[in-house]
Amino acid sequence: MSDCCAGDRLLTLADALTAALGTIQPICDTETVPLLQAYGRVLAADLSAQCDVPPHDNSAMDGFVLYHADLKPAEPTRLPVIGQSLAGHPYTQPVPQGVAVRITTGAVVPAGPDTVVMQEDCQIGPEERWIEIEPKRASRLQVGENIRRRGEDVRCQAPLLEAGRRLRPQDVALAASQGLSNLEVMRRLRVAVVSTGDELYEAGESLPPGAIYESNRYTMIGFLQHLDCNITDLGILRDDRDVVLSVLQDAAATHDVLLTSGGVSVGAADLVKDVIADLGKIEFWRLAIKPGKPVTLGWIENCLVVGLPGNPVSVAVAFLMFARPLLLKLMGAEPTDPVRLHAVADFEFRRKPGRREWLRARLRFNSELKPVVSIYPTNSSGSLSSLAWAEGLVELSEDCKNVKKGDEINYLPLGKFN
Repeated sequence: MSDCCAGDRLLTLADALTAALGTIQPICDTETVPLLQAYGRVLAADLSAQCDVPPHDNSAMDGFVLYHADLKPAEPTRLPVIGQSLAGHPYTQPVPQGVAVRITTGAVVPAGPDTVVMQEDCQIGPEERWIEIEPKRASRLQVGENIRRRGEDVRCQAPLLEAGRRLRPQDVALAASQGLSNLEVMRRLRVAVVSTGDELYEAGESLPPGAIYESNRYTMIGFLQHLDCNITDLGILRDDRDVVLSVLQDAAATHDVLLTSGGVSVGAADLVKDVIADLGKIEFWRLAIKPGKPVTLGWIENCLVVGLPGNPVSVAVAFLMFARPLLLKLMGAEPTDPVRLHAVADFEFRRKPGRREWLRARLRFNSELKPVVSIYPTNSSGSLSSLAWAEGLVELSEDCKNVKKGDEINYLPLGKFN
């Protein structure tokens, strides 16, 4: 066990993350996938633009393209319409001064004309043989009006997407706009998930006296799916040391990460922490956080092991605040801080300082459109219903002693953990 867990001292979350992230090297394996399989994956190499976007000057509006010099300042400008440029069907004939060409949004601007007039600003003659533009409207037009220039959005060879980015739909679309059909991405993390405890039973089974339905794996697996991991569900392990040791040892040999729930506290049946120490090493145990104090971090060979507590709220909070950044770094992405919004408390809360704490919360806007936060009536780490109710978390620093109504607080929207 590392010196950082010696004695009764609890690591702060910041110190724990610094220490843990320092032990992690991102995976190196990559694979090439079709664009439609790239959502949520981590880009393996910097990507540069392959072409200009747009690839040619084009119209931002439906209307008529003409020479700005033909517009008359003191009388209506009437111009014959000699043809049309449609999206995908450009007008390729020469365009002399004194005429206009019908043009649609996205269509190529023919060589020569330098201004697009919206059709709403034109009086259009029978069968579109001519258009007329009033002086008042003509005076508002600038050279280049309503024209999107070649390369205005992206220049060929310009940096496009950086390695380590988790690809969002708009990122994949940007790659598609460059004509790319495949992307090189990091392979998915292989993560094994297990819960431990004699009292735990699967949903659908009959409960004997003293038993409860296991739910923590559903939380962990859901979060892992959001990170696009390759997940192995090891189910529920009974409090049998030999069984726990055998399963964790086998799983560590074929996975990048072992994510466990339960068995890391100080009870007689809390076997997971000791098994990790026997099979590998523990970097640290117990953090100055609430909920989630008995978090354990260790290694079995090259497999990262994150032991989460058994209480359901502790599992969710410890995963989001501690395990998630580690997984992001391991998968080759840049760990990001949670989004923190400044809001006003509409509650009072007293606490013993010393640990960073998160309260289940919701945000609303008052009559003055100021963000106001309320919290769930109970602060129990066993209340899974409070987590289902919550839309975010109130974060209290280690030195905070109390919160009064009207105090400014940090609110972390759960939907922003991406």
